[in-house]
Amino acid sequence: MRCPNRFVTYRHDIDRYLRLSEYIRMELAVGQVAHAYDRSERLVQLALRSGALAGHRTVGRVTTMDDIAARAWSRSVARGRPWTPVVRDAALDLLSDGHTNRLAASERSRLKARLSSLTARDIAHAAGGLGTWSRYRGDAPASTRIGPSAVDAAQLGIVPGEGWLTFVQTEDLDLYELEHEVTLDADGNLGVVERPSIDDRPARILLDTYLLGDARQSAAAASALEERRP
Repeated sequence: MRCPNRFVTYRHDIDRYLRLSEYIRMELAVGQVAHAYDRSERLVQLALRSGALAGHRTVGRVTTMDDIAARAWSRSVARGRPWTPVVRDAALDLLSDGHTNRLAASERSRLKARLSSLTARDIAHAAGGLGTWSRYRGDAPASTRIGPSAVDAAQLGIVPGEGWLTFVQTEDLDLYELEHEVTLDADGNLGVVERPSIDDRPARILLDTYLLGDARQSAAAASALEERRP
């Protein structure tokens, strides 16, 4: 049953990539993101205001986004409220190794029951999507890799290879910019996610790969993540 679904997802991502290729620059306005992903401009604006969609920069009253942030947001649009940080971490624990001590027994049981029916898109939405993000141009420093830059491609059944984009995480984006020679660039080679602590759990790596990877990587990571459900 999953093969047709992966094909449909792959085909849809190709269609959206072709739409995005209409724009020479990968710094996109609200209307361009809405058109590329078949969403209303109002939904894109609401996502920017809530932080669900990371803005690249603001010029006057216009906020732009880079194409990777827009694509990650589109993959996490779903119904329902996001998890609290504690529940999110418990869910990622369960999806990583099947165990967590973060919740009481009754809460764990409810969470396991809910996880059993969630898709990768649902999980991404509940986990808060990509989070705080910036795109830069510069040499990739020795930071902790995430998503497509950290996943074991061979285990996903895809050909390993180093892409031109590198994805890393940091505890503070402002400090990151001060400590490294990077320039804010919507078409840059370096994507950085801000998180309060380094997270290298298998489920987090798969979730980031689903959000940040190309169509092939995303589909494979989604399948692997769903196979980890209780």
